[in-house]
Amino acid sequence: MHPGRAIVNSPDRMDSNIRLFYAYIFLNRLEMWLPVTVLFVTGKGVSLAKYTILDAMWYASTLAFEVPTGAVTDRYGKKISLLIAALLQSLSLFILAFGNTFLAMLISYVLWGFGASFETGTNDAFIYDSLKQMDREGDYRKVRGRIATLSFLAGACGSILAGYLGGIRLALPIVLTASIALLLCPLILLFKEPTVSDAREPSYLLHIKESVHYVLDHRLALLLILYSSILATAVWGLHDFYQPLLRSFDISVERIGLLYLTFRLSSAAGASLSDRVYKGVGRVSIYLLPLCFTLAVLGMGFLVTPWVIGFILVIYFIEGLYYPILNALLNRNIPSGKRATIISLGSVLDCLAGCVAYPALGRIADLASLQAAFRVLGLGMLVGMSLVLPLLRREATT
Repeated sequence: MHPGRAIVNSPDRMDSNIRLFYAYIFLNRLEMWLPVTVLFVTGKGVSLAKYTILDAMWYASTLAFEVPTGAVTDRYGKKISLLIAALLQSLSLFILAFGNTFLAMLISYVLWGFGASFETGTNDAFIYDSLKQMDREGDYRKVRGRIATLSFLAGACGSILAGYLGGIRLALPIVLTASIALLLCPLILLFKEPTVSDAREPSYLLHIKESVHYVLDHRLALLLILYSSILATAVWGLHDFYQPLLRSFDISVERIGLLYLTFRLSSAAGASLSDRVYKGVGRVSIYLLPLCFTLAVLGMGFLVTPWVIGFILVIYFIEGLYYPILNALLNRNIPSGKRATIISLGSVLDCLAGCVAYPALGRIADLASLQAAFRVLGLGMLVGMSLVLPLLRREATT
């Protein structure tokens, strides 16, 4: 939405946003590519270290465009960003599925990261601002929990399909995901752009500059972003290694799909309980989650047995649990007119960490073992959180 246009949508129209977004997120989060992509790429002769380079290129592409696309979202609206994200995701996955060279894969991951940069922060800003226009900001954690639950349930359904289709041909789940992303465009056009009351800066650069200054001037927001970046980097880094780990135990593609079903259901359970857990435990949950997460990762690093699948279930549960809690705290501490840009600034940190950490972990896995990569990741998580959590605790009590 252009800053000069004053479009005011009624609360009822905003309520339709929430219902439509539930449908959008379910279809978008089927993510049938997730249980098979590492196997698909490495099956074409790409080593695990080279795969993590592709993953790093995804993060590098996201990093390059993260803040500018966040500014586009804040200035021109959430709908256009979600539309671009869906189109680019579809194109990149089609290239990945039908490309037979490393260069084609590289182009696919760069386009994929570019598209993801339009979605980062936009989903949360869209939901929060829609609720805010209805004077229902207090429902955000509950709604976000439902969205996270739907996301993981969708992923569970997608995992079953991925296992079945991947058993026939590994490219099929990727092609079907690309097709669904393309079909999401008409649904996105039905969204109503929420009105943002904050005054908007007259230029992209000034808007970004003001957003950076806001974060630097508000220490609690900065620490929450750092916390989120550390946890998100670890969560997504692990996704590169689950499939090779499961295959090392001679688990078939079909059974990997079923295991991803249980992983996603574990995340769905975490997301559905997030509001209840936060109300029952409060901010103590912010300190307990990374501790449990780190112990699970280190458990995977020191044990070589199929029973480590239990640790993966714990990690997925924590992944579902922490996101609604943390995002509610973050959204409460940033203004609407800068929300997408500030969340994008947090993703910049994720991308920087991913660009460095993932190729290094992939190299460790190739030269030493998967367990060595898990140990390094767990220890890195321990160090990072030991630096951030005391500061966060001090800031939260002032």
